[in-house]
Amino acid sequence: MTKVLVVDDNADLVETIRQILEQRGGYQTMVSTDGVDALNKALAEPPDLAIVDVMMPGISGHEVCRRLRAEPATASVPIIVLTARGQLVDRQAALDAGADDYIVKPVTMEELLERVTQMLARQDAERSPAVAGTIVLLSMRGGVGTTTLAVNLAASLAQAGDGAACLVDLCPSSGHVALQLGLRPEPNWSDFVRAGIPDTAAIGARLLRHDSGLHVLASPLFPVVGPGLARPVVQTMLRDLEQRFAATVVDAPPVLSEGAMAALEAASAVGLVVTAEAASIQAAVGTLRVLRPWLDRTWIILNQVSPGAHLSTEAVERTLRRPLLGSVPFDTDQARGLAQGEPAVLHRPTSPLARAVEELAQSLARNMAGAAVGQ
Repeated sequence: MTKVLVVDDNADLVETIRQILEQRGGYQTMVSTDGVDALNKALAEPPDLAIVDVMMPGISGHEVCRRLRAEPATASVPIIVLTARGQLVDRQAALDAGADDYIVKPVTMEELLERVTQMLARQDAERSPAVAGTIVLLSMRGGVGTTTLAVNLAASLAQAGDGAACLVDLCPSSGHVALQLGLRPEPNWSDFVRAGIPDTAAIGARLLRHDSGLHVLASPLFPVVGPGLARPVVQTMLRDLEQRFAATVVDAPPVLSEGAMAALEAASAVGLVVTAEAASIQAAVGTLRVLRPWLDRTWIILNQVSPGAHLSTEAVERTLRRPLLGSVPFDTDQARGLAQGEPAVLHRPTSPLARAVEELAQSLARNMAGAAVGQ
């Protein structure tokens, strides 16, 4: 679990910060009201991030920063200076001492939590290899949240920079990718059903752009009659998108159509989405048999779409005989966010769902990098 060190001589403030970090952020905290004590705790058990006050008895927060930077075990720990001193010279002094960020009191706990989450996310992104290639998310059982995961994962990857990611909705029966992003699905790929193989201009003309920088190839608003996109069309689309974007996330339909099979053949990684209930696990067992040609790049993602008791993680892994890539908890605000076209990763970055998706992206990057080395 991510550990955050909180150092401030105001014991009441330390307790307030501890509660918000643990209860809202899900972090483990290490607290201290004394600079020397804080240094001893940090060296004994290096934190993942430190929040440090400036004005403290004994040694100042600036000195705490300098000593943390001088020790190999804590030299790279992100440091946020939290102080009532708000002049430019005070900010520069904190940065010169080794702080990465500077927050002036008073500050709301929501803002502090968001700054902590953002800084940890940046550090994780720097440490982890980037997700690159085509990532297919699928489930042969509906209602397991595959589209929500695809939208949030793609939005997360898009934050690496404009043009970094594209999201493809292959559902032939009015997919919900555009809806969850607050976009109208016009234009979309419907013209490709009866036309020949699309050229790069035709594909580019049908890409929607979200305010976040994420690009979307949407499914048609009304269901497609017939088998949907042909295999050569999907192959051409995905090859073109791989040239345009670092990562392409595909929301595959819950049926192994020609288009879905083409996406699997093009995939650098396949995420099989399951929930911890019997019907979903049964469907996943059968799906894994079909995915045998791609098992070396297939990972299981556990997504909880409802509250209450579920099968344990261990039971899911034991039944599927594969470890989980990641687990996404149930989020009570998810329904509201979807209705308003607000993916959690973009609009509620400190929410449990958003943080789990960020961790999922990092795990995916590491596993994809490991699989590439093993080939």
